[in-house]
Amino acid sequence: MHARSRALALLIVFAFGLGPLAPAVFAEEKASELENLKKQMLQMEEQFRQLQRQIDKLETKKIQEVEAKANAALDASKKTFASQFNPAISLGIDTIGSYKSNAQGFNPGNGPQAGARINNTRPAGADFNLRSAELFISADVDPFTRAYATINASADAANNDEATLAVEEAAIVTTRLPYNLTVRGGRFFADFGVLPHRHDHDLPFVDRPPSIAAFVGGEAQTNGVEVSWLAPTPFFLRASGTVGNKLGADFRDGVSNVNSRPIKGLTYMGRLQTYFDINDDNNVELGGSIAEAPNAEDVTNTGRFERRLVGMDFKYRWYPLGYGVRQSLTIAGELLHDIGGADPVNGGPRRDIFGNPVRQGAWGGYVYAEYRLSKQWRPGFRFDYFQLQSEPLLVTNPFTGLPASTLNATGHRTDNRTWTAYLTWFPSEFQRLRLQYNRSDRGNAQDANEFFLQWTAFLGSHSHGFSERE
Repeated sequence: MHARSRALALLIVFAFGLGPLAPAVFAEEKASELENLKKQMLQMEEQFRQLQRQIDKLETKKIQEVEAKANAALDASKKTFASQFNPAISLGIDTIGSYKSNAQGFNPGNGPQAGARINNTRPAGADFNLRSAELFISADVDPFTRAYATINASADAANNDEATLAVEEAAIVTTRLPYNLTVRGGRFFADFGVLPHRHDHDLPFVDRPPSIAAFVGGEAQTNGVEVSWLAPTPFFLRASGTVGNKLGADFRDGVSNVNSRPIKGLTYMGRLQTYFDINDDNNVELGGSIAEAPNAEDVTNTGRFERRLVGMDFKYRWYPLGYGVRQSLTIAGELLHDIGGADPVNGGPRRDIFGNPVRQGAWGGYVYAEYRLSKQWRPGFRFDYFQLQSEPLLVTNPFTGLPASTLNATGHRTDNRTWTAYLTWFPSEFQRLRLQYNRSDRGNAQDANEFFLQWTAFLGSHSHGFSERE
């Protein structure tokens, strides 16, 4: 009883005496825990600041390393290495097998051009032709200019099919002029139209469109100087101006290089070109060109004359994202208008029914569409139309006794139309085969059917720039 009573008394004392002390003990414990948490937070903040300082040091060091590498690369670019100015060299071989139903010529008559050939130099029937063996060389001259040359050998049907060597282009181009200016001088293909300044083997079809051959004379070769300017616009806009001795094949402007000429006897050219994206899958290129010889000497000795050639061109591309390497569509064309007082290629000035020389513009142009079925196959279609700058002198005008193009010498221009279908196969990026068919209807000349098989191969890197892509 004594032990039990003492235990009960202790319980009562604890309940009524020590009970009020419990909250105070609990509060002291909580305060101690909060103090410890504060100390831990302060320690973590200090550790975070230390980590931040280390990160800042690393970033500063990294930036310094990048700047040092960039400066080293810039310094290295200013130095001359043993191989820096070695020229890039490539060789393109373009050979063609063809069949032509007949060698087109003007219709029979008693005029000076009766039966003469028109727009062709190769023989009729079956024919094999080394059209081009082209050596292309380019390199930096110094930090301010670069130079390039194109040396071409083509089979000449008039010289037992021997390959005639010629310098197609040899030009110097500036690379660091201010205000987005570029100057090119020497012999080059002038910036006129789209296809005139492209080499034969880089055309999207086998032959050059007949309208380009008639109005420009094939490739837009000139000897002179060109200044181009890239406008600082949010879209591509480029303008160029050229002064040269001619445009295209020799004498196509009625200009001879044998004698000197006045300033007005030179050929002046200008071009404005733009490119913009319609959306992610579609884009368009537009351009306008003009070439004028204000006072040229006519090689047919009919006096001096003014010649002006104006052209408009367009190119539309559909390149769907994700399928650009496999599928695409290109639709392009050019429209040309020629005004000249004389046409030395097709028989001098046009004459009216009274035999007086007259000046009348001639229209021409082409349009083509090409679809890329896959990386290797591309079918296409082309239509070409042009009017002869002057009528061929086939028969004698019965009213005046002078040679004229028709019995009544009305002066109507001869219309020329060519329909073309072609298929291109790329076994690889360095080799191309193309099958093509032409149907030509040439007014006062015989009609003709032509079949071509073109085989082109390239040795080395061969590219003519962004503007000549397909």
